[in-house]
Amino acid sequence: MSPHASTKPQIFENLEQESLHAIFENSILHDYEAGRLLIQQGDTPTHLYLIIKGSLKTLRANEDGDESIIRLLKDGDSCMEAVIFMGSPSPINVQVIDDAQLLLIPSAFVKTHVLADTQFATNIIKVVTKNYKSALHQIDGMSIKSPVQRVGYYLLEQHLENKHNSLSFELPFKKSMIASHLGMTPETFSRTLSKIKTMGIDVNGETIKMEDSFSLCHFCDPDLAHICSGTQKEECPNCPLH
Repeated sequence: MSPHASTKPQIFENLEQESLHAIFENSILHDYEAGRLLIQQGDTPTHLYLIIKGSLKTLRANEDGDESIIRLLKDGDSCMEAVIFMGSPSPINVQVIDDAQLLLIPSAFVKTHVLADTQFATNIIKVVTKNYKSALHQIDGMSIKSPVQRVGYYLLEQHLENKHNSLSFELPFKKSMIASHLGMTPETFSRTLSKIKTMGIDVNGETIKMEDSFSLCHFCDPDLAHICSGTQKEECPNCPLH
């Protein structure tokens, strides 16, 4: 990734060229194979990881190998921002899903650069805030939402965040990983997708196809409405901000 790239990850938004160059000069670009464990629970984080290409997952696991996926990350996403400032060992594991190229930004540099560049500090806070809100939705989903509501919300979130212009899009991760992230078994996830098919949403393998542009709108909430181009428009019958 170049500091001159037109589309920057959130941690690079609105940074001056001097700040970007400082980050790149102090960072390492590294390739990792699928399955590589980058951080284990109890490790002291040495870097912030920014995905240039590929995908990662953050998770917690028990002694029997059972795991709960916290976040599923793709190009432009980053992780370990909050852990770096905890001052304690990492409470999560970080593992490569698909072969990935990562920018490794040293923890020590991150801590000094947030003091030198207020915009970089603001970006880090925004990322941590976004992840905090995502965690709240995850807890909310597992506590009070039905499987259909959880899956429907996830599909709408993917559709909106990736700015899909067509009525069809691909699931970004394996179904088993999405199921774990949503707090359900793969079997429950499959049954839930079958139920969703009766709601004007076709599921064919990894492809999701909506009957019309409003097929997922009844899963919307104020948080998702804020990133929807149809927010508060007459044609959206389910907008929570009307």
